[in-house]
Amino acid sequence: MSTVLAVDLGGSGSRARLAGPGGAREASGERLRVSAGGLVAAPLVTALVERLGARAGDVDAVCVGSSGILTLSDGPQVVLDAVRSVLGDLPTVVASDAVTSAVGALDGRAGAVVLTGTGSTAVGTDLAGCWRKVDGWGHVLGDAGSGAWIGMQALQTALEQHDGRRTDAAGLLAATVARLGVPESWPRQIYTREDRAGVLASVVPDVVALAADDDGVAREILRRAGRELARSLVAALRAPVPPVASWTGGVFGAALVLETMLEELTRLRPDVVLEPPRGTSLDGAELLARRALTGDLQPAEPLLTVRRSDDGSSPPGSPD
Repeated sequence: MSTVLAVDLGGSGSRARLAGPGGAREASGERLRVSAGGLVAAPLVTALVERLGARAGDVDAVCVGSSGILTLSDGPQVVLDAVRSVLGDLPTVVASDAVTSAVGALDGRAGAVVLTGTGSTAVGTDLAGCWRKVDGWGHVLGDAGSGAWIGMQALQTALEQHDGRRTDAAGLLAATVARLGVPESWPRQIYTREDRAGVLASVVPDVVALAADDDGVAREILRRAGRELARSLVAALRAPVPPVASWTGGVFGAALVLETMLEELTRLRPDVVLEPPRGTSLDGAELLARRALTGDLQPAEPLLTVRRSDDGSSPPGSPD
C-alpha cells in the first residue's frame, strides 16, 4: 500500500490526511483566504505538510482540493510549486474542491454531486471525458443556494424591513441586528472584508433558527436555496453523466434545504437515484491521489490538473 497525502482547502478551514501502510493521521489548519492577489493557498499546504511531519520520500502521491481554484487564482501552478518545494517531484493532482467532494460523496463512482457550504457548485462526471461544473461563480456572481447566498438574501430582506419596504420580516431584522449590529454598519463590515462571503454565511444559523420557529420569511429563503441547488444538480446531470446523484456540505444541515432540494429534484428529474454521501472531500482527494498512482487518471483542465514526475518515469510506489 502506497502513502498518499490528501489536502482539502476551504473557506471554513483546511485539512490534510497522510494515509499509508501504517494507518492514517490528520491535521487541520486555517481557512482559505482571498487577498487582492487571489487565493492564499500555498502557505496552507506548506503548514499542513509540516504539521503532519511529512518529508520528501515519505509520500508517493498528493491531491490538493481547493475552493476557488478555478475563479480566484491564476491556476494550479502555485499549489504544484508548493507541493514540490516541501515534498519533491511526485505525482500531484490539483482539483476544485467540487471535484474532490463529488468523488468522495459518490465513493469514486460516476454521477453528479451538489456541494454547498459558504459557496456552492455542482459537478457531474462519467469518470472518462466529462467533468462538468455548474455554478461556483462566487458570492457576487453566483453560488446560488449557498451559505453566502442565504446570508445575502437574509440581509437584503432585513434591510427592506428596516427601510419600510416590507413589514413581514421583523424577526429577521432583529436577528441580524443582534448578530452584526445596526444596519448602517453592515456595508463596512461586508464590503471591506477579504472574507466577506464568510461574513454573509455567518447569518445562516439565524435564518435556520427562525425557520425552526416557523418564521415564514426565513422558511421561504431556505426553500429557495433548496430549489436553486436542485437546479444546479439537474444541470450537472446532463448526458453522458449517469442519473446517480448525491449531496454534501454544511448548508444541508438545515433540513428544510435538503427536503426542498429533494422535492424539486424529483419534480425535474424523477429518474435520478439520489443517495446520501458516502464520503467527504478529503476522502475524494485521497481517492484521486491513489488513482494518480495507477497512471489512469486523466487531466480535465481546469477542473482537474494531473502532474506526473518531470522525468516521465512511472510514479513511485504501487497502487493498492
